[in-house]
Amino acid sequence: MLDNPTVRRSASVLEQLGTDIASGRYEGGEPFPTEVELMATYQVGRSTVREVISVLSGLGMLQATPRRGTIVTDRTQWNTLSRDVLRWLMHSKTHMPDILEAIDEARRIFEPASAALVAKRATRRQIIEIETAYAKMEDAAAQGNSEAAILADREFHFVILKATGNPILEAFDSALDTVLGLLFSVTANHMQNFRANLGNHLEILEAIRAGDAEAAELAMLKTIEFTTSKMKNAKLIGQDRRKEVKT
Repeated sequence: MLDNPTVRRSASVLEQLGTDIASGRYEGGEPFPTEVELMATYQVGRSTVREVISVLSGLGMLQATPRRGTIVTDRTQWNTLSRDVLRWLMHSKTHMPDILEAIDEARRIFEPASAALVAKRATRRQIIEIETAYAKMEDAAAQGNSEAAILADREFHFVILKATGNPILEAFDSALDTVLGLLFSVTANHMQNFRANLGNHLEILEAIRAGDAEAAELAMLKTIEFTTSKMKNAKLIGQDRRKEVKT
């Protein structure tokens, strides 16, 4: 299916329009181009245009109205837990600092609590999955493999969210996917930072093994605070950076 030209065209148009909406090319509340206009612009058929509009509408970015046709919705209505929406927002210099700030804030709320839950209820199999993810982090650090480090770091946090058994908490994996990947791609000395934060991840693992919910919660918070400090150093988040982008 991925090699199907029609599928590729739909994906390409979706990516472009999603990025354009997120970047503010189409203002909230304003009419969106008509099907005919989009067909002419992207040289695609009506079915492709309708499919893309359907996806964007499902993500809350577009809305059909009786008199004005399809309009762009306000950002507060967008599904920002969607990987696609987050990626499009991250392409925008205007929105990126605010989104990262929001993700960082949300992580402080749900990840420490998730680690505490897992310390209380994790099965032996789930603990092994967390141990395996941590072992991959150690291997990546020893090899100096940035790509493997990103994947292992994501896996470590994802398996903890999954081990909560709470589908709402699991839905935050897309936000983590965004922030962990971005941190590696833009911060200086990213492998050095990764290695420096390994000890905090080990503390999380050991607390979960011991069934110590309080220690797991504190260790996760310390891990997040380390990442926050590096994002601030890279001027990805912080009040000064947000003011700079908005002016």
